[in-house]
Amino acid sequence: MRMNILIALTLACMIRQGAVASAQSPPAKPAATIVFDTSEAPEMADFARKAQVAADEWYPRIVEKLPSPNFVPADHISVVFKPDYKGVAATSGDRITCSVKWFTSHPDDVGAIVHELTHVVQAYKKPGTPGWLIEGIADYIRWFNYEPISARPHPKADKARYDASYRTTAAFLDWASRTYDKDLVAKLNAAAREGRYSENVWKEITGKTVQDLGHEWKESLAEKKQ
Repeated sequence: MRMNILIALTLACMIRQGAVASAQSPPAKPAATIVFDTSEAPEMADFARKAQVAADEWYPRIVEKLPSPNFVPADHISVVFKPDYKGVAATSGDRITCSVKWFTSHPDDVGAIVHELTHVVQAYKKPGTPGWLIEGIADYIRWFNYEPISARPHPKADKARYDASYRTTAAFLDWASRTYDKDLVAKLNAAAREGRYSENVWKEITGKTVQDLGHEWKESLAEKKQ
């Protein structure tokens, strides 16, 4: 009888310790292999090594920041440097194409890779999400999460438009998130990923139309200038 009690107490202690350890353990990061291919541009090897460190750290962070039910992020991503690519970088599915010319001239622009990794995570399959929002979310992750605070964009009130895309829209999203809903970007992303984005989503989340939010944002920028 005493032996049975001792065994029961030991098992209870082990279960309790296991529960504590589980609660203290950090959440498992999604496994992903990110391959930087410089075979056509060996001169990009140094940049690729630097970008690899940022990509391995930030890809799982981006996944955590842009969740949605049943979403399974890509687990293998290719980043290819092309000498003849004319833009900066572009993403198609789980493949990112980078301009050798751009990154040779901008050897510290690792943030552009973070931007493109965000496009991988967005994984929008259906049309309907405007381009300004797609790029705005990617730049929001870059400029208001990855980049240092000192590098954040500060649009001018007289020229700022919420749908200007990239940095300007990123600044708008940051303001709207801080003003109305800290999870705004994640909610907008989920709606876009699930193919249910429309302008009505803004009102559902904030109680205001995106146009009204844009006007209020411009007013806040003007007040800061005074």
